[in-house]
Amino acid sequence: MITLLHGDHVEISRQELTNLKQKASGKEIRALDGRTLDHAVLTQALESTSLFGGDTLVIIENLTRYNAKKTKLLDQLASIISTNAKTADILLWEDKELSATQINRFGKDIQIRLFKTPVVLFQFLDGLKPDSRSLTLTLFEKAVQKDAPELLFTMIVRRFRQLLIVKDGGTPEGISPWQAGKLTSQAKLFTMGKLGLMYEKLLTIEYSIKSGATPFSMKEHIEQWLIEL
Repeated sequence: MITLLHGDHVEISRQELTNLKQKASGKEIRALDGRTLDHAVLTQALESTSLFGGDTLVIIENLTRYNAKKTKLLDQLASIISTNAKTADILLWEDKELSATQINRFGKDIQIRLFKTPVVLFQFLDGLKPDSRSLTLTLFEKAVQKDAPELLFTMIVRRFRQLLIVKDGGTPEGISPWQAGKLTSQAKLFTMGKLGLMYEKLLTIEYSIKSGATPFSMKEHIEQWLIEL
């Protein structure tokens, strides 16, 4: 059986990937990287028996992303996966949403799970700017109804890390030109000093939560941070 986890809500799909790995604790897990995968390695992973005599779970990450321009190779690898779908336990993870054409490469014996980022989360992250506490608090309340405060905190930290890189003249890894343009416009609303200060406060919140040195919840910490923004 093939299970596909895909979509732009990477944090949630990674959590589900971790959950599925934990549920497969009794199996031999074989993790493969789509960047370096070839016919021989894939065939061996899918068709060889477990050293311990039990079941196996083959996990392949970003096969389509890293081979998008290698159409012939991707078709061949997808064919091998499809051929083994009834006899092997296969888990595909992609950090973006695949098209119907891309999914069809793997045949019909596939369970598809799509993880899309809620629109309100993008609105919340894009709305982070100085002196906008009323709007950001409103958007935060809507976003927290869709995702856990801990996940939102992770997204805020990542956004401010990206803004710092852009403000310093760099380009964050793995983003498209239009995303870089949006980050550049957002970064212009801050001074480098303000960005650095708010990022440091995020790190302080993270330490306080992990060390148990705070009586406040993550949601309360984020709300206070937004007020100070």
